[in-house]
Formats: sequence, structure tokens, C-alpha cells
Amino acid sequence: MHEQATLSESIKLIEAENFNNAIVTLRALISEQPDSYQAWSLLSKCLFEVGDLKQAVQASVHAQSIDPLIQSFQQIQNLLQQVAFSEAKQIANTMLAKYPAHPRAICTLAHIATKQNDPERSVSLLESAISFNPADLTLQNMLTNSYASAGYFSKAIQAANMLVVLDETFESLWTLIGLLLKYGQYDNLLDACERARRYVGQSVQRASQIDLIKGQALRIIGNKTESIAALKASLGADPLNADAWWALADMKDYAFSDIERADINKIVTATHLDKRKRCIAAFALAKASEGQSSPTQMMSYYHQANALGVSEYYEPSLLENEFNTRTNTYTTKNLIVQADSVEKRITPIFIVGLPRSGSTLVEQILASHSAIEATLEQPTLPIIESRAQTLCMQRYGLPLPQALDKLSPEELSQLGNAYLEDSALFRTGSASFFIDKQPFNFRLVGFIHKILPHAIVIDVRRNPLDCGFSLYKQYFHSGVDFSYNLSHIGAAYNAYVKLMDHWDNAIPSKVYKLEYESLVNDPEAEVRKLLAKLGVPFEQKCLSFHKIKRNIHTASSEQVRKPLNRQGIGAWRKVEEQLSDLIDIVHKDGTGADNKH
Repeated sequence: MHEQATLSESIKLIEAENFNNAIVTLRALISEQPDSYQAWSLLSKCLFEVGDLKQAVQASVHAQSIDPLIQSFQQIQNLLQQVAFSEAKQIANTMLAKYPAHPRAICTLAHIATKQNDPERSVSLLESAISFNPADLTLQNMLTNSYASAGYFSKAIQAANMLVVLDETFESLWTLIGLLLKYGQYDNLLDACERARRYVGQSVQRASQIDLIKGQALRIIGNKTESIAALKASLGADPLNADAWWALADMKDYAFSDIERADINKIVTATHLDKRKRCIAAFALAKASEGQSSPTQMMSYYHQANALGVSEYYEPSLLENEFNTRTNTYTTKNLIVQADSVEKRITPIFIVGLPRSGSTLVEQILASHSAIEATLEQPTLPIIESRAQTLCMQRYGLPLPQALDKLSPEELSQLGNAYLEDSALFRTGSASFFIDKQPFNFRLVGFIHKILPHAIVIDVRRNPLDCGFSLYKQYFHSGVDFSYNLSHIGAAYNAYVKLMDHWDNAIPSKVYKLEYESLVNDPEAEVRKLLAKLGVPFEQKCLSFHKIKRNIHTASSEQVRKPLNRQGIGAWRKVEEQLSDLIDIVHKDGTGADNKH
């Protein structure tokens, strides 16, 4: 009874925000009953609230070490291994009935929500638990990941920063570094890299990874010389870091020495290394061979690289099926109802198309205009579509494709405004327009039309053979699984064109098509037409786009920092005999590959 009375008294003090007196009361209880789980948990919260974070974390860790429900949690772990989610949830809820906001029980429910593709539910659970257990490192780490999964980018960074404040280690800083890199926060990223370096110890892999990230960030912000130095430092620590070799090769104009090419080849031929590492190195070696060997020899290197990259599980029909579903969902009838109260003081410009089509060039040209701000290849729009899916299941019991016609203008407006709010992290100025250059958003043109009626969509279209050849030469860390097989590339190009044709038919004039070759051949005329489409006056500096200093996040960063040239037009001709699988597919579908520019 004494313990419960003291705990009740402490809770009243906490509710009154009288944390110092609560600490005195709880410490007195703990001196008498050192195994009081609730006392240690409450003490941790109070210490956090008064700013004694180190002691708060220690108290939280100690509370978990004397958790009276540890056996129940061990049962949960066994059930999770069996994917027995219902049974695990029952035990977790029983634990919460005994100890509200019990960290291990909340972690269980949040984990299950994540596995069931409901990050919003995970966020809600963890936010509530964190208010009671603010110094619990596991909860804080899970909340960081859940924010990121749910698309709350700013909150994810804030949570990661709090994790570092609570427990600064290499691991916590690495979590923060990953988010800062993903979300383009480069000033803070470089600082976090230097802080993480203190915790590298004797690990050459960690040292190499820190310099790799630093090199990538420096390249993006335009410090090429420093970027190369950082990447070489990465390789100095770990010569087997294939990502660092590829980062150098991906600059497109880095001149590899014979010794460097030999070092890369050692990775490619080391069959004991994992396939991904060998694949990345093979792409670096292929890129290094350009200009150093015959076209036939160069292509042999690229064939080798792509053979290591292709997935046995990739099935082209999956892409075609997805696009067919979108075509059947976003009919002319279903596209009539739109958001009616979206904030229109700022207009998104979506630059879409297949990767390697010239979208970065168009972004760089537009970003040179005083009224337009560039951001990065944002993850925002796909996240908002996922929220729409959740909304439809919760309100209508149907997935988005079946519930699209049920969404009201108000609901669509909420989604549109959520996009504008969440994408604010990537904007720094007060320009009237901002660019979201995520090429694969071509899949979501109908969704854009529904939730952001005022948005502008630009489809950058490139000759399929030049585009396909460029895709085949590029290593992608994720999201472009079709690029490692010429037939798959051709099928993807055809599916893309077919879907874009649907958008043109269903919502005429929504998409502005810009041909890469026309832009290169007559830049001023094409830029004038493009700016007229946006409703902004022509500015001469749009033709001097290579002089603008800004962060460029794509593989074309070095190319668009140089004056316009025709080197990328007709490049496929030099290896035409090696591209028969691509040529046959795009010709077969009649997508215009006969127009060989």
C-alpha cells in the first residue's frame, strides 16, 4: 500500500509539473524498494523534464532491466517470429492494462502496425508512449523510423536529433545522417559526419562510410574537388568500398588511373564478395572504360555489370499491370471531381518521365528563373498517395482504386494541402513556384490532377534508344529494377508512353510534353514556350543555367553544370548492334523509336 500511495502522490506532482518534488519523493521510494518498476519509470520522466537527460536515460534503462512483464514480452517475441500478430497484440494489450504506456507493449503494437503498412498508427502509438517515457531510446528510435515511413520528414529529423541528444553514439548519429542525406539537409549533414567521426574507433568500414557520405554531399552542393578528396579518403580507409568507386565514376568525367581501374577490377572478380558490391564495382569499371576502350569492349563491361544487377524476381508484367490499374481507375469520369480549397499561393511543378531523359537539365533551366525554386527528387507525393489509400480504407472500407470516386473535394483538398505542408521541408525561399523532380511521378499524374488542380506537370521525353542506353549504363541503388536488362528497359519505356498517352486523352492539356532533343537543338525557343506555359516572363539567365549555384541531387549533376551540348543525342548509334533487344521491343510497340534523331 505504501508503494501505491507514494506512486499516486508522485503522479499528482508530475501532473502539476512539480517535477523536482516528484524526484525527491520517487528517490525516497526507490531507496526503500529498489525494484519498483513504476518508480524508476516515473523518475526517468521527471529527470528528463528537468533537463538531466543522462540520468533520465539511465533510469529508463534500469526500469527496463527490472520489467515485471518481461516474460510476457518474451512470449510476444516468439509470436512475432511466427507472424502471429493477433496473439501478440492480445498479450501487449494485457500488458498495457497493467502498466499503461508500457514501452515494450507499445513497441510491439507499433511494430505490428508498421508490418501491416500502417505507419500512421505506429506514429500515434509511439507519440503517446513517448510522452510518458521520453528517455526510452527504443521508443525514440522507433518513432524516428515511423515518422520517416509516414512521410513526416521534419518530425523524423527532430526525433533523430533527440535520439542523438539522449545518447550520442555512432549508431544514433548514423540514423540522423541517413535522414539528413535523404532529405537534402546538407549543412547539418556535414556537421553530423564530423561528429560521427569521433565514434569510428578502429572500424575502417565506418570511417570509409563517413567519408563516402561526406563526398556525396559535397558533390551535390557543387564542391567537386573536396568531394573527390573525401571519396579518395573513403577508399583509403576501405579499398573495397564499391559505393565510393561508383561515386567517382558517376561524376562522368573523373579520369581513373590504370592502378585505380585494377583496384576496381579486384572487387568485380572477387567471387567471395556479395553480388551487390561486385555489381556496383562493375558499373564503376564500365564507366571508367568509356573513352579508354572500343565501344564493343565498353559494352562488354556494361553487360557484365548488368548481369550482376539484374534480379531474377523482376517481372515486367508487374509494371504493366500497375499502369493498367491506374488507367482503369483514373478515367475521364473519375477525374472530374477535384480539390476545391488547396492553398494556391505556391504552385508545384512536377517534372516527370523516365530517368535519364533530361529531367535534371529542365530542372536546372527552370531553377535559374527568379520565380522558381528547385528542391530534390521528393518522396512526398507517393507518401500522400499512401495516406489516401489509408483514408479510403478507414472511411469507405475500400482501397484507393475502388474508392477514388467517393473522395470529396474537401478530402482531396486535405491531401493536396498535406502535400504542400510536408514538402515545405525541401523549400528554402518564397518563390511562387517550386519543382518536384521525381521522374516516376508520371505514374501519379491523375492523382496530382485530383489533389493539386493548379499544379503543372512537365513530361520530359527523350529518344527511347538514347534513354534506354543511358539507363543501361547507370547503377541505381533502388527503384529502377528494369534498368539491368535491355528488354525490360524497352518494355518499361513502352508502358510509360502508353500511360502518358492515357493522361493526354483523359485530361487533355494537363501534361506539357517537352522533347529533350528539341530543347538541345533550339533551347531559347523551347525555354520561351515552357515559361509561357508556366505564365512567367522569359529570363535570359535560364539559357545560362550552368552558371547557377545550387544543390543538384542526381547523376546528371556534373553535366548540367556545363553549357548545353549534343553529346547525349544519338549516342546509341555507336553500339547499335549491342542494343538489338532494346530496339526490337520499342519498335514492336510502335512508340516512336523509328525517329532516331
